[in-house]
Amino acid sequence: MEKIHLHSVTFEKLKSLHEVTLIFERPLTAIMGVNGSGKTTVIHALACIYKPDDSGHGENHKFPEFLVPNTDSLWKGSKFHVVNKVKNRRNEWEVQASKTYSKDFDRWAPRYESRPKRNIYYIGIDTCLPEIEKNTSVSRIQYTSENRSDRVSSQVLEAAAYILNKDYSTLVDNQYKGHHFLGVCTRSGLRYSSLSMGTGEQRTLKILEKVFNAEAYSLILIDEIDLLLHVSALRRLIEMLNSIALSKHLQIVFTTHSLEILELQQYVGLQYLHTVTQRDGTDRIFVFTKPNDDIIRNLSGESTRPIKVYVEDAYSQAIIKHLLRKYSVGKKSEVVKFGSAHNAFSLAAGFILSNQDTEHTLIVIDGDEYATDEQKSTQIAKALSGTEEDLPNRQTQALNLIKQYTLPNEKSPEEFIYDLLLRVEGENEIVSIAREIHAVQDKHEFVNYVCEQLQEPIGNVLPQIINMIQDIPEWQTYVAPIDEWIQKQVDA
Repeated sequence: MEKIHLHSVTFEKLKSLHEVTLIFERPLTAIMGVNGSGKTTVIHALACIYKPDDSGHGENHKFPEFLVPNTDSLWKGSKFHVVNKVKNRRNEWEVQASKTYSKDFDRWAPRYESRPKRNIYYIGIDTCLPEIEKNTSVSRIQYTSENRSDRVSSQVLEAAAYILNKDYSTLVDNQYKGHHFLGVCTRSGLRYSSLSMGTGEQRTLKILEKVFNAEAYSLILIDEIDLLLHVSALRRLIEMLNSIALSKHLQIVFTTHSLEILELQQYVGLQYLHTVTQRDGTDRIFVFTKPNDDIIRNLSGESTRPIKVYVEDAYSQAIIKHLLRKYSVGKKSEVVKFGSAHNAFSLAAGFILSNQDTEHTLIVIDGDEYATDEQKSTQIAKALSGTEEDLPNRQTQALNLIKQYTLPNEKSPEEFIYDLLLRVEGENEIVSIAREIHAVQDKHEFVNYVCEQLQEPIGNVLPQIINMIQDIPEWQTYVAPIDEWIQKQVDA
């Protein structure tokens, strides 16, 4: 028996997969992605790249089984490349030359006899169909039963009991009209077959039976491993499959939509197929190996928005959103207004007292109040007081959450922005309106007047103003402390 493992596959063209490479470095590999991203296509292609070894136990799948020629497609022009690694006589892995699989005319190449020898076992979603739904009989079904006591049956039963939290005692082989189907007995005396078994339970038993029966160095392919399983059972199944794969040198590749897999990466390597629509309107698939906000949002429809920034007002909110978009993390961020500047210290104290994770949290004050370190320390001492030994450390942690713009002395943020706006060259409606202002009673009127004349809300006008003044050196100095913090979040 040759000791062979799949190293990588590169799809030059196969259905939606174009110039896509997947790497298989772990005993277990999860292929994830939204519907239509090509997950099952990968599984189907891999099912056909080997032929059974000389033992004859492996399955012998061929491309037309999964890629059926039809009116819309004959699959001509399909091509992908497979790289295997083989253990040499020194028991070291050696990466082999790439092998190409393609369909240029009527037949797939290379011929099936020329495929490398390796046993494959494929578990499709049809195994989710309850046995009772496959049976067409409407009369009494009388089957014969025989208890199974072989070593593999004992392994399957023990593993299934752990995964599904069942009190199994015996695995049973039932026969009806030449067909075999599983059954179980429990320690409490219950006996039932897969005709009346839950579909998740039935599929778990089938997966375990395939894996425990597989020869060493086999490849197991499972489509939609999480179907019909509750979360705790899926976690135990993954843990069990990893243990079996390590002991038998198996590779197990499966597709899944379950976000739980992202929490199980001590067992599973991730290959996430992410579709991006390019400027020319075509879609391109990229492969991620680590979870990120795009993955979570695509699978769950929700964004985790890990970056949290708290600001005083709409002015600061517009500035922060501009800086976040500059680094393409706007969709990963949440910007929240907290009101008056003194609220910043209560907010920071609350985060520290509740032991919240603040690694990606920032509180921004305008800088026209509490501008000095001494003033900020005084406010934190009021918001976070007590007699605990670690109080100074907690106060320092709270202060570290707060940053401010570099505002010139005796200037309000609104007046500072207005002064920069007057320095913008060229003809511009917003600048022209700003130049009409000669005196104001309230600092907010510097920008509010422009909004009133344009009959637009401040949320529309401020981003336009920021775009006009962003290249002025004083502006860059003004936002520098916040800009540097955001850069660190991007790196993280």
